Amino acid sequence: MKHIGTKTIETERLILRKFRLSDAKNMFDNYCNSDKVTEYVLWHTHKTLQDTKNLLNNMILPAYKEKSTYRWAIVLKEINQVIGYINVVESNDKLFRAELAWAIGDKFWGQGIVPEAAKAVLNFLFDLGYIRIQAGHDISNPKSGRVMEKIGMKFEGTRRKYTTNKYGVLVDSNLWAILNTDKR
Repeated sequence: MKHIGTKTIETERLILRKFRLSDAKNMFDNYCNSDKVTEYVLWHTHKTLQDTKNLLNNMILPAYKEKSTYRWAIVLKEINQVIGYINVVESNDKLFRAELAWAIGDKFWGQGIVPEAAKAVLNFLFDLGYIRIQAGHDISNPKSGRVMEKIGMKFEGTRRKYTTNKYGVLVDSNLWAILNTDKR
């Protein structure tokens, strides 16, 4: 597989692009400081804007040096602000498989934003040559599963005590996937 790195993708309402240091305030205000948003993700709620700047400087921005990094800021055109993210969190080139994860600010939930972003990312990844795109969610977070269903993923089962949450507790995880040959 020939990786090309994170490229800008545009949809009707969204711009998916690389993060910038100047996004820190929008990130903090729109989702990083929300206990609702971070309930099921693997990182803790940010207490200060500096926490968000540190994330950008130490983890997100340096990762773009690798052509195999696919990490998008979700920008809502209407307000021109970063309101969340969608990332490839795991990739296996030999098996042509990638796993996605996402989060957006809770004030933007229920508006079809994540499905719109995810469908665009699926098309991008399938065009790169991936055959299978999967995603998982803590079984206590069925709303995430509904997003997976909306983007054409099929439920494949529950992986028991499969992963840990941010507190180190083993949790069950539902697995969803879509193939490049599935109807989208």
